[in-house]
Amino acid sequence: ISIGFGDWAMIMIPFVLVVLLIMWFILLKMFPFEKKEIVIEIEGEFEKSPKAYVVYATFIVTILLWVTDKLHGINANIVALIPFAVFSVCGIFTKKDLKEVDWDVLWLVAGGFALGVGLDKTGLAEHLVKAIPFKTWSPLLVILGSGILCLVMSTFMSNSATAALLIPILITVGSGMQDELAPYGGVTALIVGLALSASFAMALPISTPPNALAFSKGFIEQKDMAVVGIIAGVIGLALGYVVLITACKMGLL
Repeated sequence: ISIGFGDWAMIMIPFVLVVLLIMWFILLKMFPFEKKEIVIEIEGEFEKSPKAYVVYATFIVTILLWVTDKLHGINANIVALIPFAVFSVCGIFTKKDLKEVDWDVLWLVAGGFALGVGLDKTGLAEHLVKAIPFKTWSPLLVILGSGILCLVMSTFMSNSATAALLIPILITVGSGMQDELAPYGGVTALIVGLALSASFAMALPISTPPNALAFSKGFIEQKDMAVVGIIAGVIGLALGYVVLITACKMGLL
């Protein structure tokens, strides 16, 4: 499966905007504003130092390289290292900044990736897949069922770790069901569907860091977050699979 950064963005950005508008409408209905206006005071000004211009230029170049990856062929992972290299050489990013990185979170995510790779390389994922008669199942059930499973798991653990655990397993499943999955978008719909499902898990503060940050401010009750999160997950999952399967059938992904 070869999906370019630009190809992904062309499909997902309009989809995200639609979901945002739907959820904004739902939030306004469930939690109407009590004040007529919200005043936000942002102190500071546009930084004009040489290092600031390096940051601006590097940011723009990185985004452009990501979006145009099909033109130059540079892997997105390599492009992601460019800011780190430039900022290190220019002294913008120092060893002091490295100490302030939340390494425990990174190790947690990396552990999820390692677990997923381990399942694949040791053959355990393939063994588990062969032990379950997926070929006798409806291909649509496999696609939607895996998405729902991913959504539920991601609600209680890292989105990235969940995807890293399930994707190698589902790749094995998809490889053995290519003909059956073809009418519904093929293996691409199966795998990309997991990415969408993991991203819509937001019912609990632990589900994703933004939720944890918002909840920590003390203005939100967990039950309210759970209700809105479940609604967002159901709507996002339903619309996401409609868009995904349609895009795959049209050859856009």
